[in-house]
Amino acid sequence: MNTSDKQYFLIINPTASSGRAKNRYKIIINALQKQKINFDYALTQGPKDAIKLAQAARNKNYPFVVAVGGDGTIAEVITGLLSNNSIGNMPKLGVIHIGTSPDFNKYHNIPVDISTAIQTLLKAKTKSIDIGKIIYQESCCGHSQQTTAYFGSNVNIGLGPMIASKANSRFRKYLGDTCGTLLAVLCSLVGFNKFSLNIEIDGLETKLKDMVNLTIGKDPYLASGMRVFNAVSPDDGKLFCLSISLTSWAKILTSLYKLYLGNFLQYQGAKISYAKEIKIDYCKAYPKIEFDGDVQGELPAEISILPKALEVITR
Repeated sequence: MNTSDKQYFLIINPTASSGRAKNRYKIIINALQKQKINFDYALTQGPKDAIKLAQAARNKNYPFVVAVGGDGTIAEVITGLLSNNSIGNMPKLGVIHIGTSPDFNKYHNIPVDISTAIQTLLKAKTKSIDIGKIIYQESCCGHSQQTTAYFGSNVNIGLGPMIASKANSRFRKYLGDTCGTLLAVLCSLVGFNKFSLNIEIDGLETKLKDMVNLTIGKDPYLASGMRVFNAVSPDDGKLFCLSISLTSWAKILTSLYKLYLGNFLQYQGAKISYAKEIKIDYCKAYPKIEFDGDVQGELPAEISILPKALEVITR
């Protein structure tokens, strides 16, 4: 087994934040070099490249693996560290956020400012956190295959994947994080139809009707300042399951501001429960799945929690 003599391995996504990370990551490299920090780094070349790099870093026994990018990059690094074909000791996860919406950082008290984030990284204070696991369907070479991934924040089904697709493709690039995401929400609502989902929550089967979106996860921060306060903490071994059903489009629109205040549960169609395992059947109307900011695959899906599966460097 290979053993690295370097302390830190940085996995850098230069396309994060609609390409704006290209210049920011060079600042990070220069800052680490000036401080004579012992590190290696690699740039991702495309989707899921961070998974392979994280696997390799674990196999080489780096003590610290650092995701440099957005929440999608963080999720890929987590997936690489936890995947079965990684054989080394589990590294501690560090984060230097140069992406769009720092939801993971907010939740785990990781600084967003680059210089402060580097100092936090070097102090190497850690805490154990829960990680979500998702098994879903992914298209490959003309056929569908089962794929396993891991996430740090949330999974969305219904309106969420449509919002993420629009926000990531153009809206955030030209309008910024908050305004771009809000416009993506409003545009996604145009022509959207309510739907039903058959799900199983900790073994109990139920049907969710008149649905707009289903969110399952750990993180109260949903995207770009939106949040829903709930009874989940980072290491309690449970997920929240937030269903949003349609009462009327007028009430949905007039309740959007509550997402930015954190009290969206005051909306009559918002219901929350807590679980360790959730299974979701295929939905023909809205089969897409988004987690940690990126649309990844399709239903059916199985989502579960891995208690205290990873140590993350925090302030």
